[in-house]
Amino acid sequence: MAATLAVDSVSDTAYLLAFYRGLESARHDALFDDPYAALLAGQRGERLARRLAPTDPEADASGHAVRVWIVDELILQAIRHDAVDAVLNLGAGLDTRPYRLSLPKSLLWIDVDAPGVLAYKAERLADHCPACTLQYQPADVADAHDRQALLQGAAQDAQRILVLTEGLLIYLSAAEIAALAADLRMPAVQCWVSDLLSLAGLRLMQAAQPVSPDGERVKLLFAPENGAEFFRPHGWRTVAFRSCFEEGSRLPRFRFLQEQLANLTVRQRAVLRSLTAVVKLVWS
Repeated sequence: MAATLAVDSVSDTAYLLAFYRGLESARHDALFDDPYAALLAGQRGERLARRLAPTDPEADASGHAVRVWIVDELILQAIRHDAVDAVLNLGAGLDTRPYRLSLPKSLLWIDVDAPGVLAYKAERLADHCPACTLQYQPADVADAHDRQALLQGAAQDAQRILVLTEGLLIYLSAAEIAALAADLRMPAVQCWVSDLLSLAGLRLMQAAQPVSPDGERVKLLFAPENGAEFFRPHGWRTVAFRSCFEEGSRLPRFRFLQEQLANLTVRQRAVLRSLTAVVKLVWS
């Protein structure tokens, strides 16, 4: 089942998510501080947010903030406990983690995305210094030749790589993700961190999107019926499953739902738990 997103290109979502990070950073109870988000989002990000949620963009921003916070935590844990020496950020968009996280100077961080996205980010952040060694690598992750060349290059520079695909897999087909999973099974890749949407989450996203006033709408493709089990036949097992809904209920974000949760069945709670999550995968 494919849904559509009321933006004109996948690159547009980078501006949208940067705007959401800016909204989170401005809160008194912010889960993280991204001082570069507003600079990157610009008016384009705000316009997209107002189109998607004309009355309350902060509602969407809160959900995204929980996901960002979970990914931050998994990355920092992998650096501390798994001796990760590089992060390969596929579909990096306008992510600013190399600048805003407390990272070892020795860490290699590689942002991979379309040339225009990376050039824009490099220009906007030219006066700021990342905490670690940062490289920008233009490439099409869905292209097998680009992807394999990228992975081979990264493996020459690092021994224990964390691959990050936050916000990327939903735009790829199951066949493309299976091919990616096969290519990532290489000695240098230590673990793989990604967000994951359920079929129910995909339907909710589809229902919530307004009609795009112009341009083709971006298709949302990947929401496997079997969730994280999708990756097992492709050589990966799940070692961490972090539900954004559960984390948001524990954090000061979705606590207003606690009373309603008491009236839900076990099955309904399971559906909510899997709507959107962040998983950490390792070789099986």
